[in-house]
Amino acid sequence: MSAWVQYSLIFLWLTPLLAAAALRWGVRGATKQRALALGFALPIFLVACALFVHEGTRHAYKEDHLEQGLGWLHSHFAVDGLNAVLLPLTAGLVLVALLMTPRADMRAGLAAKIMVVEGALMGSFLALDAGVLSSFVVLSLLPLWFDARHRGSRPLQVIMKSLVVATGLALAVAMIGLAFEASAAGVQNPLDLVELTKSAYSPSPWIGTLVLAVALLRMGIVPLHLWFPATAQHSTPHLALVTCLTPLGSFMLARLALAIFPRVLGPAAPLLMAVGVFTALYGAFLAVGQFDLRRIVAWFWVSQSGLVLAGFAGLDDASVSGALLQAMSTVVECGGLMLLTLAVEVRANTTDLRKLGGLAHNAPRMATAYLILAAAAVGFPGTISFVAEDLVGQGLLREHPFVVGLLFIVTAVNGITLWRAFKRTFLGPPSPHADDLRGFEDLRRWESYAIWGMVGTLLLGGFLPEPLLAVRRGVVDKIGRVEAPASVERH
Repeated sequence: MSAWVQYSLIFLWLTPLLAAAALRWGVRGATKQRALALGFALPIFLVACALFVHEGTRHAYKEDHLEQGLGWLHSHFAVDGLNAVLLPLTAGLVLVALLMTPRADMRAGLAAKIMVVEGALMGSFLALDAGVLSSFVVLSLLPLWFDARHRGSRPLQVIMKSLVVATGLALAVAMIGLAFEASAAGVQNPLDLVELTKSAYSPSPWIGTLVLAVALLRMGIVPLHLWFPATAQHSTPHLALVTCLTPLGSFMLARLALAIFPRVLGPAAPLLMAVGVFTALYGAFLAVGQFDLRRIVAWFWVSQSGLVLAGFAGLDDASVSGALLQAMSTVVECGGLMLLTLAVEVRANTTDLRKLGGLAHNAPRMATAYLILAAAAVGFPGTISFVAEDLVGQGLLREHPFVVGLLFIVTAVNGITLWRAFKRTFLGPPSPHADDLRGFEDLRRWESYAIWGMVGTLLLGGFLPEPLLAVRRGVVDKIGRVEAPASVERH
């Protein structure tokens, strides 16, 4: 492994955390904080992109490792087919979120909190040590908890405290149990995921169940979803965006469940598929009745998370590939829709559909971007979601045709929801209940570049999906480790 790759594996997670410390205690003033945050976020994004390209051209996304040890301390970071594309995806979303955050909102350490989330997410994706990965997962939620305390919303404080405590407690108990069991089985580094995968040791089902529950909680799967719409609507918006709209939950399914907890994932597959389909339907039908643009995006995310879980539970090469691709594309689509929603809120002081209307006249660039992102989100041909949903359908059709039919209904309902949101916001005359919207401004130039960059990503991935599928082949190969129950075992 070249020296710059070694440094990159540390740079990508450590730099955002150091930047957060500098922003929190060394810089005063919203303008300076914004400039410094962007000054850190841009090179992080560029390094993540360079690492993605380098690993694809030089190593075909085989694992590039960096192991460090100091006494009993052990850390293991790597870039591979599972996380290679998630690094620039996460860094890009953070960069765009910082770029589109109004200067007036850069207060109370918002930039520092966003950088902490970025560092925690990058560390989670890069870590091949279960304990380090778990620590980063918990760290990624702490800024939202502190934000809830700062905002003084008692219900939101209770929700975030419960979320952090439940996540931390479940992962702590699971890691302690895993460490004791693996040590007793003779694994030298009991939390190292590579050693666990190669060893004959198989963790107890209760450990895998705890990790699986945290992954489903992070995805927003019913009934562990209640924190998601509440956070999306009531937390500081751009912080909630980078914290919630992340593929971390599905990443945990692929990194942990498929690799080291096959005894849990296999028998639980039928139940997980049922829960995934129910979540997809539940989120879709709740989204269609919402009048707040923020809540529409939040419930749409919940619905898409159900589709991703159903794809994983199919335990088929095509369905798992589609689920991984869908998890990635949903981040871009929901991230773009939420950023446009927040742009509307900044200009109109509301995200209530009943107080909007006719914005396309003054903001044609914003309206066009919203329409394209909405179409991409429901699998319009030529986008990543079209390829992802097709793969999920192919993987499930043979053994679960009824599930595929239900997922088609989900896609149709979600399409109605997003078209309704677009129509009520951008078309027709302004609402009689709205404030004066004649001065509503379109996207600024740099905002347009950022949003169209996200649109371009979806289109490029739709027309050239093979590189995105290639980086995930190593994950799909691990499906053979999963012990399928007799009722769904393939013949």
